[in-house]
Amino acid sequence: MAGSARMANASSTAPAAHPIRDARRRLAPVRRWFFSNAWSAALAWFAIAIVLVAALGWFFVFSPYGAPAAPAYAAY
Repeated sequence: MAGSARMANASSTAPAAHPIRDARRRLAPVRRWFFSNAWSAALAWFAIAIVLVAALGWFFVFSPYGAPAAPAYAAY
């Protein structure tokens, strides 16, 4: 079944849609805004930085994953 779909695409004259290329084309205006000098883009950068710092704070302060390992003899 996959072979027949591949053959159908090979015989058509229109190029096959590429999901990554389509996503890049659709997201180009967002990327242009995000890297612009607009105040809303600066606010978005600030919000992302706050979220990343909060994730690091949660990891090192509140979660047990950031704690150092206890020595093996601590349980005895």
